[in-house]
Amino acid sequence: MVRRVVIALLALTASLLIAPAGTASALPTEAADPVTISGRITAEDFDFETYAESEPYLRVGVLARVDGKWTQVGGTGSAPFVDPELRINPDGSYRVQVPAPHTQVRLTFGQVRCADDSLGMCDLSVRPDTPAADVQSVFWDGTTHGALDVTAAADISVASGSVTDRNITLKRSKKVRATARPRIVGDPSPGQVLTAFPGTYAPAAESLALRWYWSSDVYDLYDVPDGTGRAYRRLTSADLGLRIAVTAEPSVRGWESPVFHSQFVTVKSRSKFAVKAKAGKRKATVTIAIKAPGVTKSRIHGKASIYAKGKRIKTVNVKNGKATIKIAKQKKGKRTYTVRYSGNRVITSSSKSLKIAIR
Repeated sequence: MVRRVVIALLALTASLLIAPAGTASALPTEAADPVTISGRITAEDFDFETYAESEPYLRVGVLARVDGKWTQVGGTGSAPFVDPELRINPDGSYRVQVPAPHTQVRLTFGQVRCADDSLGMCDLSVRPDTPAADVQSVFWDGTTHGALDVTAAADISVASGSVTDRNITLKRSKKVRATARPRIVGDPSPGQVLTAFPGTYAPAAESLALRWYWSSDVYDLYDVPDGTGRAYRRLTSADLGLRIAVTAEPSVRGWESPVFHSQFVTVKSRSKFAVKAKAGKRKATVTIAIKAPGVTKSRIHGKASIYAKGKRIKTVNVKNGKATIKIAKQKKGKRTYTVRYSGNRVITSSSKSLKIAIR
C-alpha cells in the first residue's frame, strides 16, 4: 500500500509541476474561491464522535449526472488525513467541495468500507468478507433522515455559489446476512469456464454484484479484479497456478450488506499417467510416465507413492514427468497395488491401480 500511496503522490506532484511549454507565465495569480456545500451531521442511536474518529470513517459523497448516471465526483470524510477545512468534524459539521463544471449535485452520507477509501487506496485483498457498514447510507432530500436511494434524493444547486445547512441525521444500519455463501462451480482447468453460485441472502437480494478476482504466488498479497457477472472467462494454460475467487455483494434497499467472499480454487491441468510393472522374486519395479495438457515436462514434478491394501509402501520424487519405484520384501502372489501422484501447484493429483504377480 505504501508503494501505491507514493505513486499517487508522484502523479499529483507531476500534474502540478508539469505544464505545456509556454504556459508558465499564464498561471493564475489568484484562485477563485471553491464552491462548497456545508452542514451538520447528527447521530440518532450511536455516538457520533466515536464513529467520526475511528475506522471505518464516516463519509460525504458528491454525486453528479455523468453520461446519464449518478457518479461520485467528490467527497470528504472524517479521517485525520483529510484537509481540516474540508472534513467531517467530531461535532458533525462538514464542508465538501463541488468540482467544476458541476453546478447541480446530490449528496450521500454513510460510512466507508475502509479507512483509506477517500484516497482510493483500500487494501486490494478481498480474502476476508468486507463487513457491512454500521451506519446506514442515505441521500440528502431535505428531510431529517434523508432518502434511501439516489433517485429519491433532492438536487442541490451551486450555480450561484456555495450553500449551507444541508443537514442530516444518521442511524445504525440493518445488515444483510448470507443463508448460503457464494461459491465457484465447475472444473478449474484450461479450456473450462467457471460459473458462480451467487449465494442466498436474508432479506432476499433485490440485485447482486458478482466480481471475479485472481491471485498468484507473485501477487499473493493482492487479488486482481478480472471480470464481473455470473460466468468467468474461459481458462487457458496461461492461468495455471492462479487462484480464482468470486465475491457477491447483495443489495437490499434500506439495508447495508457485507461483500461475501468465496473459497479460492486453483487452476490446474488434469494429470494422466501410464504405469508399468516388472515383477521379480519378492520384489517389483514400477515405472511411471505422467502427462498434463499445457504443462511442459520440466514442470511435471511432485511425489509418487505406491500402496497395498491402503498402506503406503514407498514414496519417490517425480522429475520431468517420470519416476521409478522399487519395492522389496513383498509376499509371493498376485495382488492389487495403487500408485498415487501428488500433483503440484499447476497439476492435479491422480491415481491408478494395477495388479502385480510377485514371484
